[in-house]
Amino acid sequence: MRLNVIDMPEYFPARDATGHALSVHARVINLGLDGDHAGHSIVTIDARNNAPLSPGAARLKAPKYLDFSRMVRPGAGVAIRSGIMRISAAELAIDFRDAAPVRWNDGPVRPKQSKTGLAAGWVDAWSLLIDGTDPSGFATALVNSEQQSRFDRVLARRVRTAVPGLMQASAKVDLPRARDFLRRLLGTGPGLTPSGDDFATGYFLGLGQVFHDPNQLKFLCGLAQAAVAQSLDSTDVSRAYLAHAAAGRFSEPLTSFVGAVLSHDDDLPARLTDVLSMGHSSGRDAAFGVLCGLAVNDPHLHTRVGSQLNNVHLQENTAR
Repeated sequence: MRLNVIDMPEYFPARDATGHALSVHARVINLGLDGDHAGHSIVTIDARNNAPLSPGAARLKAPKYLDFSRMVRPGAGVAIRSGIMRISAAELAIDFRDAAPVRWNDGPVRPKQSKTGLAAGWVDAWSLLIDGTDPSGFATALVNSEQQSRFDRVLARRVRTAVPGLMQASAKVDLPRARDFLRRLLGTGPGLTPSGDDFATGYFLGLGQVFHDPNQLKFLCGLAQAAVAQSLDSTDVSRAYLAHAAAGRFSEPLTSFVGAVLSHDDDLPARLTDVLSMGHSSGRDAAFGVLCGLAVNDPHLHTRVGSQLNNVHLQENTAR
């Protein structure tokens, strides 16, 4: 079977290359390619219908019956020759030769903000996130769930301690303290991309909307680079996503969500739904991070985050 790629991911090797399959899902494969970008590069092959534009992803058209998990085994060898990718033991050829290159504008994405300011859209988005929260990942810290496992309770305690501290240090542009709090979050939680890494990706996007002066931008750059450095302890896929976030490249659902919050659009619920559909808990963790980043400079919104985390903690202790 030959599949044609629609758009070319950045850092795709200009020459022949080899690699291996990192993770395989029904319509998505994550590949690690040997190359000259930080030793190797991660490419995501995305065959989902109407897949969003995401950093490092090659979208392609594929028949509805296609199921990568029936064709490709994790760890299988990958070879690229003359623009065509083949995967060991799979009757599959992925053709990149006519793919359109994607041009990313590196740096903070800055959607237009509504005349009423950030607060109205943020409060609506925060309420939607809380009301629709599924108790998984970092979201376990936002809701009172009597059915939480011991792992979830430990994760929730870490979130309730580290997130307010991270926000406070960010508001004061205190890079050493912010790095310390962020280290407690990175690499923690479930998933191919751990919850802490997804939260950090969203947090950097949110901060990029509200940090403008040179000291703030220097802080944001330093914090993002610290996350990339620590990501050596995380998964290959997560490390790649954090590197994209540090360079100001974010998936289309996340940037659309931020735009809807800032402009207080009527389609805000739909934009949040798009984000929440990203993975099992990845989208929820990233949305949580976005809203925390956006709230850093606003004392009222900052307090809303801390109060939610603290109130749930007190309710749980009272119930026990």
